[in-house]
Amino acid sequence: MTEQQRSAEDDRADHHRADHHRTDHHSADDDAHDHLAAYLNEHLLASEGGLKAFDAAAGTWAGTRHEQTLRALADEIARDRKDLALLIERLGYRPAGWKRLLTLAFRTGGSANPVNVLRMRGGSMAQLELDVLTGMVRAKVSMWDALLTLAEDDPRFEVRMLEALRRRAEQQITELQFVAHETVRERFLPGRH
Repeated sequence: MTEQQRSAEDDRADHHRADHHRTDHHSADDDAHDHLAAYLNEHLLASEGGLKAFDAAAGTWAGTRHEQTLRALADEIARDRKDLALLIERLGYRPAGWKRLLTLAFRTGGSANPVNVLRMRGGSMAQLELDVLTGMVRAKVSMWDALLTLAEDDPRFEVRMLEALRRRAEQQITELQFVAHETVRERFLPGRH
């Protein structure tokens, strides 16, 4: 093989490696987008269950001064869900078909409350219900935090909107903790409040 043939062969090999690298890089980007889309859609799916849980909790506290707080929180959770759906759409992602079916199942499932089935305010299940609701909102804060971190490198995210959504979630936690604090003695120290 002549020097010119070797040089041409090396050029072809370099070109092939560059094309292969671009393909791998493109594939890694596709995987990253797939992972982000899945993550956001999983949160969207979970938010449907969260919305049902907040509606059910408002039923648990019906007739008390905390009912309105929980109904207002359910409305905020619905608004958060819409904001997340809009963000997903703006990013160009769509929910997977099976996830849309699960969302539909959540919607048609009624207001079942698996944490506090009997909707009792006086027992341990009421405290657990408030703890679970708080945990759901903490998961949402973690999602907003993750997106804020991504926003440092990805201009598709609106930082001010994400910060506002995070603050709203923190306020939701504060309100849930207030209800728990105001009612915990009724459950565990009756007659002493």
